[in-house]
Amino acid sequence: MQALFSPLVDQGLAPARVVGVERGWCRLATATGEISLPVPDTAVGDWVALDGDTVHEVLPRWSALGRLDPGGGRQILAANLDLVLITAPADRLSPARVERELVIAWDSGAQPVVVLTKLDVAPTGVVDDLAARLGSVDVIATSSETGEGLDAVRRHLVHPVTAALMGPSGAGKSTLINALVGEERRAVAAVRDDHRGRHTTTSRQLVPLPSGGSLIDMPGLRSLGTDASDEAVAAAFPEIDDLAEDCRFDDCNHEVEPGCAVLGAIATGALDPARLESYRKLMKEASFERRRLDPPAQKAEERVWKARTKEQRRMYRERER
Repeated sequence: MQALFSPLVDQGLAPARVVGVERGWCRLATATGEISLPVPDTAVGDWVALDGDTVHEVLPRWSALGRLDPGGGRQILAANLDLVLITAPADRLSPARVERELVIAWDSGAQPVVVLTKLDVAPTGVVDDLAARLGSVDVIATSSETGEGLDAVRRHLVHPVTAALMGPSGAGKSTLINALVGEERRAVAAVRDDHRGRHTTTSRQLVPLPSGGSLIDMPGLRSLGTDASDEAVAAAFPEIDDLAEDCRFDDCNHEVEPGCAVLGAIATGALDPARLESYRKLMKEASFERRRLDPPAQKAEERVWKARTKEQRRMYRERER
């Protein structure tokens, strides 16, 4: 950060960070306290250069957590992150949702860590099962009731780390923040009888932590569309990406192609079919959304698919001879 701000300080500008955004107004943390200014197109976590009470420049982001909103546009949720803490309630875990959030986290440029909450009421084996399914991703099981796992989370949140807290309503994000901060910083609401959470967090804000790091709390998101890159999807499914290196065809879709190492692993029981199903769904969705948002890319991909289809037809004709 010093290298980024040094030229600006030489110009008489002061650094500030966006710690809250609401209706076009930003709360900025400065060296002398917080101020509020109307700054469009910013996200919590952005760094800005101030000239007095005026934002001279919003500095380039080194990472950005985004999603496709229900209207089909892209929304930046938080910026300049080192970690994305994916919170999931262990008592009503959805592995497919965690996988979707992992893709979005990898696409942000930050490192994902899965934090399971409500361990004290979790079914037996749920933590081990998820850790085995996700592979190399760090999975931390926590309970705000007993304090278990909280120190492991704190070890990730040291200065100068900034993390975003991501997860559905009712996942226990506000309770987790209160436990990490050591005081009641966020209101907590009970989960409804149908296990659907209530929104207790209504706006994104950056919270400083006693451990030295910063945590961006976000409202629970029901809609989590993604236009993530193929690389981000592959990062969330590393075992499939590794197997794909042994497929006969470089552009194998792992569906019906002969010599597919991924399908071979399914047949032998080495790969969970649910993982492949989730991988296919996310890869197809992200590819579709990228084409929708970028018409020239759609045309280019259509040409690729035409060539691929033509080659597959030729391959099957030769096999039948």
